[in-house]
Amino acid sequence: MRSAQLTNNASGAAAARDGVFWRAWRVCDRKNWWSFATVAWTAGLLAGALVLEHGFHLAPCALCLNQRLWVVLAGVIAASGFAHDPRLRLYPVLTALTAVCGGAFSVRHLHLLTLPADAVPRCGVDFGYMLDAFPLADVLTAMLSGTGECADQSATIPALALAGFVGILALAFLQCRARA
Repeated sequence: MRSAQLTNNASGAAAARDGVFWRAWRVCDRKNWWSFATVAWTAGLLAGALVLEHGFHLAPCALCLNQRLWVVLAGVIAASGFAHDPRLRLYPVLTALTAVCGGAFSVRHLHLLTLPADAVPRCGVDFGYMLDAFPLADVLTAMLSGTGECADQSATIPALALAGFVGILALAFLQCRARA
């Protein structure tokens, strides 16, 4: 008898907690959820890039690093919007702009992969060495235009990056369209 009362009390407490959660879910602003989803999506993209780099030992080229920087920037903007005020349209618009810029570099990367062998830019030195020895202007030029290493990869990685940027853009659009 006593164990049945304890079981009933425990299930009643769990039902009360579940009710509180669902009430909070309904009351909470939908823009908060879209903002959180954007932050989670960018974190997932960065985690995937780090797994490819460190887990599968794929060294990123200059354009890959550039795309990674745009993902970080989109995530920082989305996180600051989530922390400040998700109802402001400024944050999803800025996130969308960074996604468009990063997507443009993904398209450039895919373009380099489709070039014939004689039209591919020449391979330079390792990007890590460029950061150590070259002037910043040369490093930025390599990051913006790409080098021959960018054309030595599979098209899968830049295509996935482009899909990731489209996902960021879609989440930012959904956050703008969400009702407060």
